[in-house]
Amino acid sequence: KLGYVPIESRFVSNTLEYAYDDWCVSQLAASLKKADEYDTFIKRAHNYRNMFDSETKFMRPKYEDGTFREQFDPLSSPRNEFVEGNSWQYTFFVPHDVNGLVDLIGKDAFNLRLNDGFEKSVKANFNATGDRMSAYYINHGNQQNMQAAYLFNYSGKPWLTQKWVREIMSRYYGGTPLHGWLGDEDEGQMGAWFVMSAMGLFQTNGGASVKPFYEIGSPIFKKVTINLDPDYYTCKTFVIEAKQVSEMNKYIQSAVLNGKKLLKPWFYHDELVNGGKLVLIMGDEPNKSWGSRPEDAPPSMSDAGFLKDNE
Repeated sequence: KLGYVPIESRFVSNTLEYAYDDWCVSQLAASLKKADEYDTFIKRAHNYRNMFDSETKFMRPKYEDGTFREQFDPLSSPRNEFVEGNSWQYTFFVPHDVNGLVDLIGKDAFNLRLNDGFEKSVKANFNATGDRMSAYYINHGNQQNMQAAYLFNYSGKPWLTQKWVREIMSRYYGGTPLHGWLGDEDEGQMGAWFVMSAMGLFQTNGGASVKPFYEIGSPIFKKVTINLDPDYYTCKTFVIEAKQVSEMNKYIQSAVLNGKKLLKPWFYHDELVNGGKLVLIMGDEPNKSWGSRPEDAPPSMSDAGFLKDNE
């Protein structure tokens, strides 16, 4: 009825999670050519905007009468208004419409806030120590923050995605027998994040779009061969090759996908399962121009082109 969950009823984070859920259902409806159902759920997928306060540029507790709660601290979660987190963390949880969120916050403010949060979270290895989940910026061990490092691909700074993805793999996870990751496993999600990121791939929206795609991070292996299941795909393999990759050489200098220059930090799932190769040239200094144009950002719900491809 309201287009959001008021704090008299439940949590602010419910609205954000329901908006993503509704978007996923809209994509199922689109694939089944169910136009009425698609229209219903794609409209509800925009409800995250109803929790956004244009004054503070944060997702903010809101009453039934449409007013925001006056006392507000993005790093606090009184009365559990955000589940296992805070407004700072959950404001970045719009996985189906990151470009829409960037527009709401403003690209420069988005990048400044997100990068500052990573800088301040290095000391804690991107973990909410003592399970004080609402007192931290980046808490990689919880779902609403697991996509955070990849959001720079959407905001014109993919080199920061490459930087922070590597930092998380090194600091939060580690690669020695005595250095396991912190916190709960969350039914395979933590391990899956590492496996995907180690290959250099990720899907912020969960791969739920009608035309799914992969964002590119910073692989740690020189070569990865993905064997495609013959029960589903006619091609045999997809190879990811990272030339000169090392602990220091974590920044993408250039990319080639199936023999053609790749100027964007993402590509479609179809291009992977059709077989071929992604070649990344790595270096120790960021190439701040690669993938940085506005048109290089991965697709989001608010993009006209995305709607065309996913209706």
